[in-house]
Amino acid sequence: MLSRVADALFWMGRYLERVEHVARVLDVTRSVLVDIDEVDPETAKSQLRGALTALSLPDAPTEKLIFDQNEPTSLVCAISRARENARQVREVISEEMWAHLNQAYWSIQEAHSRGVHESQLSQTLGGLIAASFLWDGVADGTTARDTGWLFLKIGKFVERLDGSCRLVSVRADGPPKGGPPSSESVHWVALLRSLCAMEAYKKLHPQRVDKKHVLDFLIFDEAYPRSLRYAAVAAADFAQKCAEIHGPRGKAVERAFGKIASHLEYADIDEVDATGAAEFLRELLGELGEASALLQRAYFLQ
Repeated sequence: MLSRVADALFWMGRYLERVEHVARVLDVTRSVLVDIDEVDPETAKSQLRGALTALSLPDAPTEKLIFDQNEPTSLVCAISRARENARQVREVISEEMWAHLNQAYWSIQEAHSRGVHESQLSQTLGGLIAASFLWDGVADGTTARDTGWLFLKIGKFVERLDGSCRLVSVRADGPPKGGPPSSESVHWVALLRSLCAMEAYKKLHPQRVDKKHVLDFLIFDEAYPRSLRYAAVAAADFAQKCAEIHGPRGKAVERAFGKIASHLEYADIDEVDATGAAEFLRELLGELGEASALLQRAYFLQ
């Protein structure tokens, strides 16, 4: 496979995963602000600051973060970049993949042209989340399990691991001290909802939502597809499959992603408590950055 094609597929996977993640976190944060801003404004502000920090977004109105073409971190820019990458590799993706991505792009443009009011922003964010899920299903249902699919999936799980790790890292210390007792519950419930994990968590821990159990679930659960461990193991598995196809140049990439997966498979919540969750996750992000750089040098910069 040409390096430019592999690069485009990898970044298509990353951008579309980013759209779903950013849209969900913004939507959950907006819901929290609506629910508690009047009764607990400090917790509301803390939730908003944390979300923007984790997403590397500026402190700007939600409409700007969705629709502003001149804001490089906006959702419309992420969809535009995914669409441009798809356009460059039309010959290797399915017609259905292109059609659904194109539809998502024009839907957000149409929503903006209508003049989105505050009450419609959640509907727009929900539509982006649904479009991302739909595209992912179409990609899995219409793509042969070849090299292109592997790069698409590596991009997806690298982005999921990166985004989730940043979000959990920012939230890991809990709400600011001195807030009302309810702020603790609001903080951890918002984090679980931001990773679409509330129902899965409650099946394991129906009686309590607290720091240790939430972090243990989001970092180390082996079965939940949005836990850090699951994403790391998936990325390592796809990196291994790529190395089997491409030979020696993929071995360093395979080892780097395997190291991250092993780190999460053999650590536990007690180690995180001893190290400090934020520090543990910062180290993980550093390892992920190194592994991603190796991947790009091995496969894309040819």
